[in-house]
Amino acid sequence: MAQITFRVNPKPTYSERMTEARGELRKLIKEQLCAITHDASASMSWSRRSYMKNVVNRYRVRIEGWPHAEVPFRNLSDVSNLGKLERLLRGWKDGTIRFVRLSDEQHRAMLVDPTPWLGVPLTQADEHDDDGDERDPKEEPED
Repeated sequence: MAQITFRVNPKPTYSERMTEARGELRKLIKEQLCAITHDASASMSWSRRSYMKNVVNRYRVRIEGWPHAEVPFRNLSDVSNLGKLERLLRGWKDGTIRFVRLSDEQHRAMLVDPTPWLGVPLTQADEHDDDGDERDPKEEPED
């Protein structure tokens, strides 16, 4: 009869570590957005359009320090590399990635061209996707 051994503290799988990193990142980002906006219900949006509408325009804040060359700005579920998630996590924890308040001049500049802060859109969908945000029930979907 073969003996079965169980590890007391099994090492998490790569997938489990990715899920844990995403969860921790989402929590940190939400906490920091709520803190800077003084709105406990503030939530992050990840498509460019939704981010500009629901974060930048609504709260007059933006993310500074996002490492666009290493990790394109996108939904964390679409970041498929643990190293990239860990890079983001370190940045949010040490403050090199953070939310900052915008002056009127900074806000206008970001409306003209958000590329310096969001990077180049990866696809047309990145530019225009509504990010799955809830729509106003009075709005009719476009055909």
